[in-house]
Amino acid sequence: MGKVQQYFTNGAPGAVSRSNDEVIIAVKNAGGGDIAFGAPVFLASDGSGAEPFNITTPQEFSAFLGFAVKAESKTPDAYPSGQDNDAFSESGAWHNEDVIEVLVRGNIVVKMATACSTGSKVYIRKSDGKLTASAGTSGSTVQLENCTVRNTRDSGANTAEIVVRERNIL
Repeated sequence: MGKVQQYFTNGAPGAVSRSNDEVIIAVKNAGGGDIAFGAPVFLASDGSGAEPFNITTPQEFSAFLGFAVKAESKTPDAYPSGQDNDAFSESGAWHNEDVIEVLVRGNIVVKMATACSTGSKVYIRKSDGKLTASAGTSGSTVQLENCTVRNTRDSGANTAEIVVRERNIL
């Protein structure tokens, strides 16, 4: 039997949504750790590839590439070992040294730590690297200046749809 959901969610983190306007690039995971599907991705300081947000030495917006994509077109055996490709799953990540897919323009489903509404700005908290719609106190977040919230966060999965309006780099 198939899965039955109790409510509809915005989708699984990392799922590209809504448009044919998306631009997705392939970049090597530069070894800064696993990059979860739907997580913000930054250019490594040495230019060797992509890395996750670093709460020890937070990157600035100028290094923001986009969001790690969970590509629907791939079959489960196309993902490196240990990745979850279940359409309803919230888990899964690109591992060190993988060539990852990054959405640099378009719409994507991401985990949001706080409630948000359509048109809200998107920030990353420096304390824990989570996405939020709140700027917090001065210097406590990094604003993703080319991103806005497309729709409100769903109450069950805590996911929201984010619009990356334009490419930042690469």
